[in-house]
Amino acid sequence: MTKPFKGISVPLSNNTVVKRRYSVTQDVVSFRRCARQYGAFNVHKYAPAQQTQTYFGTIIHQVLDRCHAHYHGIVDPSNKGLLPDNGLTLSEEEIRDYFNEVKGAQKTGEAVPSPPSDIIRYFIQVENGLNSKGILAIRSDTRVQAVKILQYFNALEGPTLYPRVKDTEHRLQADQTNHVLHGVVDLLVDISDENLDPANCEMWDYKGSSRVGLKPKDLETYEFQMRVYAYLYQRKHGVLPRKAVLYFLNELDGSTCPSKRPVNALVEVSIEPSEIQVAINEFTKTVNQIEQSRCTNKWEAPAPGDISEQDCKSCDLRWYCKTPNGGKGVKPIYP
Repeated sequence: MTKPFKGISVPLSNNTVVKRRYSVTQDVVSFRRCARQYGAFNVHKYAPAQQTQTYFGTIIHQVLDRCHAHYHGIVDPSNKGLLPDNGLTLSEEEIRDYFNEVKGAQKTGEAVPSPPSDIIRYFIQVENGLNSKGILAIRSDTRVQAVKILQYFNALEGPTLYPRVKDTEHRLQADQTNHVLHGVVDLLVDISDENLDPANCEMWDYKGSSRVGLKPKDLETYEFQMRVYAYLYQRKHGVLPRKAVLYFLNELDGSTCPSKRPVNALVEVSIEPSEIQVAINEFTKTVNQIEQSRCTNKWEAPAPGDISEQDCKSCDLRWYCKTPNGGKGVKPIYP
């Protein structure tokens, strides 16, 4: 029998270096907050039993994105220039009553009542999408609180902010030496209604939390995030943005819509070139730490006090971690 491949030599191919994509929030910020959570849920892809934090932040962002689309007539041109619900708000009792009516109709198989407002309609659309992915609100109060905050923001900030929004979910990325850095800015806001000038744009990022009571380390992380965004913005547009702004939406929470913006709701982040360079150096350092942890498969929990107790309280790993309760851990409860 002949040997057709005898004498044939096939050279070995060179190993291809694959650059990982690292997100500002999903990777670097998550790792800096808690490497143990990051390793379990981002790297090993374990499914968390509860995703309350994901639920609240995502629903706030996506509903507001629909509010901007509503005002600019992207979905329905007849709405162009109009605020959702014309800036009107429902009371907490009215919101809760509607959700109870929907729950009752679903139990009996009756027709589900139509949403009483644009905000609630957008809320239901987003929530249905999240529920299909297993991301649920653990408490009914969380749903009511989210709708209230969305209404208040729409009524308070919508008239002056929406006309200035030039882009939402603005995607940015840059090819670094060993990785690809990428992120998404919630809003690009121009200082005027004229044509978009990158040098006159402000970057806005929504935070579904309160400024009051925020740990200094968490604020530093948010500032770090905005400085990395500023770097990516400059790489894409050739200039730095005019401002970098954090908006803490939970500062709007209350029984009624505030008549003016709460003093702690908006924080402007300094984006001096030297500060941006420090942030990029820190980003690269964190990526190297992630790569090292991947090699060793060691994902250390933060020191007690470096992460909020609320984050620990909703973490599935809290039973086997010494960080919660000021370093005392959580005592396992068995049936």
